[in-house]
Amino acid sequence: MTPEEKHLLERVEKLSEENNDILKGIRRTTRLSFVWGVIKIVIFFIPFVLGYLYLEPYIGTMSETFKQAQEALKSL
Repeated sequence: MTPEEKHLLERVEKLSEENNDILKGIRRTTRLSFVWGVIKIVIFFIPFVLGYLYLEPYIGTMSETFKQAQEALKSL
């Protein structure tokens, strides 16, 4: 192997290692952004669902009362 070939091979090895480090960083960033997205969905979605489940009986009662009031107004 000539000195020039050896130098090129070392340069390719160095570039490959740098590329590998960059790809690992990209992979880590992608994983973290996915996890953060799931956490945001959980933080914002669950309170709405729990709030609806908690308030649903009251909403149903209010809806029935509103329907009865509409029927009473129509009968007048």
